[in-house]
Amino acid sequence: MTNFDLAQTDRLMQTTKQVRKRLDLTRTVPVNTVLDCIDIASRAPIGGNMQVNRWLLIDDTKKIQALASLYGEYGKDYLENGKKQVEQLGSDPTAKRVVESSIYLLEHLKDVPLMIIPLRMGLPGKSLFEQATFFGSVLPGVWSLQMALRSRGIGSAWTTLHLYNDLKANDLLGIPDTVTQVALLPTAYYTGSDFIPSKRRDAKEITYHNTWKDPVS
Repeated sequence: MTNFDLAQTDRLMQTTKQVRKRLDLTRTVPVNTVLDCIDIASRAPIGGNMQVNRWLLIDDTKKIQALASLYGEYGKDYLENGKKQVEQLGSDPTAKRVVESSIYLLEHLKDVPLMIIPLRMGLPGKSLFEQATFFGSVLPGVWSLQMALRSRGIGSAWTTLHLYNDLKANDLLGIPDTVTQVALLPTAYYTGSDFIPSKRRDAKEITYHNTWKDPVS
């Protein structure tokens, strides 16, 4: 028997979004607040209960600007191509909003007050098993971090475009070549009052029972 307020916990999970346009670029994010969130995130499931995840907090303006530049070297063309594809299809307003907000984030990335890079000690293997085990031990912690930040009025967004320049980012940040960057989270207090749950397909439409494509009755 649990004593959780399900309405509150469900709402937290349903409204923790990837925040791009609503990051408040004028407010500093206290490091101690982020450390509290990382302390929570470190309790997330991890393969073998190995304490191999690390977190790099970047609030140095010059390093943030340098990372934003690395992000944009590939990201600008990538997102412009995505925008053209969405415009050609012309029927998915959600995809259009995501691309537009991603371009907005790219243009303002240099101004965010904080970046968080989740890392894992070691390097991923080549097999599906090795990669699923490696990254699967990081992702639950990142999601827990994002929800912990959200509950404190802080937004973040999962991004990976800077990883096309991962070696340059390693050099910039002093990350050893035996450590793997997993993502980059632009982080800031969010503007506005709240978020609404995202629209998604019904669970029965995306869930199968015992065999691929067999519906849940």
